[in-house]
Amino acid sequence: MDFAWYSLSLVLTFAAVRWVTENFKFHLRTKKVWVHHWILALGGMVTLFGLGVDEPWVWGAITGVALEGLRRDQWSIVRKAK
Repeated sequence: MDFAWYSLSLVLTFAAVRWVTENFKFHLRTKKVWVHHWILALGGMVTLFGLGVDEPWVWGAITGVALEGLRRDQWSIVRKAK
């Protein structure tokens, strides 16, 4: 059942993050650096790993956030000049 919780949370979180990113313009960026949500998710993963969190739904959710960000065209940390 752990894999079921992981899978459900991954898909539901992916969809929720997709909806949020399409409907709200919230950005953590400067003129040179853009902190995307996949970067925040990676930081969360490292933190959860360090804390020993072993809940499948938590890992599924944070993986959903990261994967939704990585599928986009513009996902680099360094902002390109326009």
